[in-house]
Amino acid sequence: MIKQIWFDFGNVFIPIFPERTKEAFENRGVQFTEEGIQRLNQEYEVGEVTSAQFFQEIASSCKYLQSSSAISYAWNELLGEMTDPTLFLKKLGRSYDLCLVSNTNEAHIRHIRKQAGPFLWNSFVEKFEALFLSYEIGHRKPDASYFNYVLEHMDTKPEEVLFVDDSSANIAAAEALGINTFLFNLQEQDLAKELPAVLAKFD
Repeated sequence: MIKQIWFDFGNVFIPIFPERTKEAFENRGVQFTEEGIQRLNQEYEVGEVTSAQFFQEIASSCKYLQSSSAISYAWNELLGEMTDPTLFLKKLGRSYDLCLVSNTNEAHIRHIRKQAGPFLWNSFVEKFEALFLSYEIGHRKPDASYFNYVLEHMDTKPEEVLFVDDSSANIAAAEALGINTFLFNLQEQDLAKELPAVLAKFD
């Protein structure tokens, strides 16, 4: 029986567009390889480097002078506009404990909060029992340590959880631990229409 639903953030509640940041970096002359940016991003997402260090390191790689603020702007090009899922989450919250489980970083959360505005952001986060943001807890998906951290802090068993995420790698890692999963991408699917049918399978 499902007692908790763990939601990813990107491409579940807010669309993400990696190609936009890639193009913005290219336009600013960023010399990092894609692998180099991924490595640095992984460090950023678990809090091993600060926002200032992250943007300064990328800015210093540019073939012509770029400020950290210009790199920050390009970095946030990844993010689309957050819609309002609060009524849907409020209804779900009557039957399940909800968590937000996201690989993310300080800059993106700050940008989303500003873009959404205080009313929508506060209404959104208050629907969750807890937010497990990778840069705050020092773990990131698909590492087993991430899922075990959430299981421990939510005091639950894998079979009592439904995990919703857009990444096949994250889904596979969760399933390996016995967590129920739903592979979902808001740019292709409708959460309010599809999730009830998924949950019905566990009744």
